[in-house]
Formats: sequence, C-alpha cells, structure tokens
Amino acid sequence: MQISSKLYILLQQVLRCLIYVGIGHTAFEVVSIWRAPEVSHLWYYGLVVPGLYYLIPIVVLTIFLAIVSKR
Repeated sequence: MQISSKLYILLQQVLRCLIYVGIGHTAFEVVSIWRAPEVSHLWYYGLVVPGLYYLIPIVVLTIFLAIVSKR
C-alpha cells in the first residue's frame, strides 16, 4: 500500500495529538477521582476509560504507520 508523504506526516501528527490528549485526559480523570472522596475507590476508572478511548486508536494507528513505513 502506498500513501503520499503528506498523508504519512498528517497521520504522524494525528498520532501525536492522540497521545497528548490521551495523557491529558488520563491525568484529568485520575486527579478528579483522587480529589473526590466519595468515588476514590474507583481509581481504576480513571485509567480504563481513557485507555479505551485513546489506547486502541493509538495502537491501531501505530501499527498502520509501521506497516506503511516498511514498504
């Protein structure tokens, strides 16, 4: 599969954006759960939910970029 260099660079920028937003969202969820004593037992929620939203697309896009760069 051939993609143009501009599209490849765009996909790399999208990947960086997903990583930064995912880190920020995860940090926000963890801190908000940590600061709320009534839900402090749900600490894993702050890691699981952003992980599902961001980790899966990050892994898929990383694998796709790796496959494309090898060709």
